[in-house]
Amino acid sequence: MTLILSIVALLLGPLIFAVGQRNPVAKRILDISILLAIGVIIAVHIIPEALKHGGFSAIIVILLGLAFPMLLERLFRKATDTAHFVIVLIAATGLLIHAVVDGIALLPQSGTGLAYAIVLHRIPLGMALWWAVRPNFGPVATVALFALVIMATAIGYFVGDSAIDFAEMRTLALLQAFVSGSLIHVVAFGVRHKHD
Repeated sequence: MTLILSIVALLLGPLIFAVGQRNPVAKRILDISILLAIGVIIAVHIIPEALKHGGFSAIIVILLGLAFPMLLERLFRKATDTAHFVIVLIAATGLLIHAVVDGIALLPQSGTGLAYAIVLHRIPLGMALWWAVRPNFGPVATVALFALVIMATAIGYFVGDSAIDFAEMRTLALLQAFVSGSLIHVVAFGVRHKHD
């Protein structure tokens, strides 16, 4: 069920972006509500659980998770500035790896708090992808990227189950820490932003 919800949330992103272009106040209220919900889930459920089972190394992994979306954004920004194929390929690969990790995090073993945070963060992700990719690469490339993100998430969800069966609690805690770092990035910086 969480996989389907995450796909629906991702696809809602462009629709909400379009509506937000016409009604900025409604979009702002929705943005704030989503970010607030993600922030509460991270602070109350995910990080305490990750620290409990992952220890000090969970803090380092949270920071790595926080840095990962920044790296992807820089790659996408450079790709849109130069339209250089290699940079676009690296950025898209990073995005797909992130989607696989999201798919694993949607599994029941990862915890319901993390799964709902992933679902919620898919709305601003869909908005950001639509905003960044469509004007620079066109609608066909944008639809293809959305399809690839959905497929990568499904792969993580269906293949990740067997990997989680063999994983120990500490490994799951570190996975949660990495994903929560990425989610903290969404809460801290929103959808369209600069890191200045």
